Amino acid sequence: MKILAIKNHRAEGLGYIEELFREKGIEYEYCEAWNGERKVDGDGYIILGGPMGVYEAEKYPFLKWEMDLIAKNYDKKPILGVCLGSQLIAGSFGKRVYPYKKEIGWFRVEKIHEDELFRGFPEKPEVFQWHGDTFELPDNAAMLFSGKDVPNQGFRIGEAVGIQFHIEMTLELIEKWVKTTEGVPESIIEESRERIEEHNRLCEIMVDNLINYLEKKHKV
Repeated sequence: MKILAIKNHRAEGLGYIEELFREKGIEYEYCEAWNGERKVDGDGYIILGGPMGVYEAEKYPFLKWEMDLIAKNYDKKPILGVCLGSQLIAGSFGKRVYPYKKEIGWFRVEKIHEDELFRGFPEKPEVFQWHGDTFELPDNAAMLFSGKDVPNQGFRIGEAVGIQFHIEMTLELIEKWVKTTEGVPESIIEESRERIEEHNRLCEIMVDNLINYLEKKHKV
């Protein structure tokens, strides 16, 4: 059983998810899509974030490749899209992805529908956000999470799940992003020191659910 993690930017990896995979002995591999790699071998995909928009696919052709990969596999293999990854899932169904209200820092979202990937999450978890785009939900998708200012925060369609927030963050990653991005207040780092432990617990719950699901599916 192997997870393929697809990267859209050199700086955006699996973060805390990677730590958990190593701890639990889960095989995983990176596909550096941004750098021309085109791997497809995996029992499940995690499509990671990046600073570009889905509407820039002409400029970043690897985004088109990823949307094709999603379209071919969303009903066959588990796919988790994080931030840009969630927008790519929406884009693979021909839905509009567009600039919207920017969210950087800690925001509360509301769980709308129960889903096996997020079983055990609180009703209104506080999550870390770093995005300026949003998307239209694919037809027949189930909304999983919603936010006050940016409604579409998570959804499922078939085997594909998209989340707008960054479940994978560690304190070290947050510090790096804040310190290397102009105009982002460093107060976010202090807020993160208080919130990251609870946020990591959410990631642990999700990863456990993902592993259980993959193991059941792998046995069938």
